[in-house]
This record gives sequence, C-alpha cells and structure tokens, in this order.
Amino acid sequence: RDSLTNQFGIKLSIFVAGKADGFPCEVNLSEELNSSSMPSHKQLLTAKNGTHVSDRLLTRLTGSHVCDDLDQALIYAEDSLIAMVNPKLLYDNIKRSFLGTGNGQIRSIEEEKIYAIDLLHRKCSGEDRQLIEQFLSYFSREIYAKGDILWKQGAPSDSAKLLISGDLMSSLENEAGTTEAISLGSVIGESGLVENHNRNSTVHVLANGTVLYSLSRQSWEEMKQKDPKVAHLLYAIVVRYLTLRVQHVSNRIFETRCLPI
Repeated sequence: RDSLTNQFGIKLSIFVAGKADGFPCEVNLSEELNSSSMPSHKQLLTAKNGTHVSDRLLTRLTGSHVCDDLDQALIYAEDSLIAMVNPKLLYDNIKRSFLGTGNGQIRSIEEEKIYAIDLLHRKCSGEDRQLIEQFLSYFSREIYAKGDILWKQGAPSDSAKLLISGDLMSSLENEAGTTEAISLGSVIGESGLVENHNRNSTVHVLANGTVLYSLSRQSWEEMKQKDPKVAHLLYAIVVRYLTLRVQHVSNRIFETRCLPI
C-alpha cells in the first residue's frame, strides 16, 4: 500500500480479501490495510444526517480500504470516483435508498409505488414512464419477516420480484459459503420466470418488514397476452442483467472460477 502511494501517487487503494473473514493469513492484513483515518463503508452509509454530504464522502478518497469481494470493491470505487467529481450526485432519490436514508421518508403506499416506478425506470432507461406504470400494475405488494425464505434453489420459478426495502441474501446450496447480498432496487427471479427454469439459488430474508413487489406467473402470462408492449420491459431487464453478468468480473470467478450463468 505504502509503495503504491509513494511511487505512483495513488490517493485511494482498494484491496479484495475474497471472503468476509479477511485474507487467509496469520497477520490481520485487513486491519493493516484499512487506513486508520478511513471510516468503514457501513459507518459512511449510516453517518448522521447533520453531517454535510461532502464531508462524509471526501474522507473516502484517500488512504486504503478492504472489501470482501469484487462486487463490493467495484461499488466502492465507482462511488469514490463519482464523489471526486460531485459528492451530491450520490444523493439523488434512488441513491439515498442504497445509502440507508431514502425510503425511510416514504409515508404512504402511493409514495412507495412512485419510488418503485423510479427504481424500474433506472432499469428501463429511455422507456416511457406510463409504460412502466402499466408494468408495475401487474405486481402485487408483499411483506416478509426476518428468517423467511423467498424460494429455495431448485424450486420452480413462479414469480419475479422487485426489492423495495429491507435486506435479502442469495446463497448457493451446493457451494460452501457462497452468498451474495441483493441490492435495493434489484429485480430477482426474472430469468427463471421468463425462461421457465428452476431457481438458481436460495433467497433469505434478513430484515423484518422487507417489502417486495411481486410479478406472479399468472400475471406474467396475462401481461404477455394483453400487453405485449409492456411485457417487453421484463425481457429488456433480463437482457440487461445477462449483459452485466457476461461483462462483469463476478466475485464467483475470483472464488470458484465459474461464471454465475
């Protein structure tokens, strides 16, 4: 770390341990590599609202930070690069949900639906908002408790879901300890619903009051028959995710040398 800083003038170094319990060595390398002046990612995301945006984020732009996997490292790097240009860009209505300060301001179901439309609009950029509203009208609202399981790996795919609030974790049953946090605003189960294949992983609920909007197979079939133009939005989301999975160097490549497809 020090060599990179001194020789190349690198302001921020990001290291990937590959697992939650740190680097596989006797020395606590994660602690050594994390700059003492750098707040943890969680601390940054839950900083008091009274602190100015720039003050909170600019502390991330120097020193070094250790991430559990490549996905976390990419998010951390992207946010830091954006903050170098304009920290306030990280705090629009959608981004606030990722930083833990957004959907706490939602006070009604109607506001929640508007928020859901905003999330979908990010995945279907360029599409007419009215079309996205029609798309969401086929979804039903669901609330889950901590410890619930949305579905198990190998089960039939009977729905796709949009995560509005709460915490979800995906895990592979036949790979020891392979898990992945599911980000707010993610659409999950879309590929299985469209392609009619079984679930690729088990999805666990980690927080009480987790809210999802669910598109059932019955509603999906109805949408294809009655509103094919609306149905193409789900196809677009499937293609978008597939493209990202092909292009993105997933943490599973780093850990198990296999693509998550």
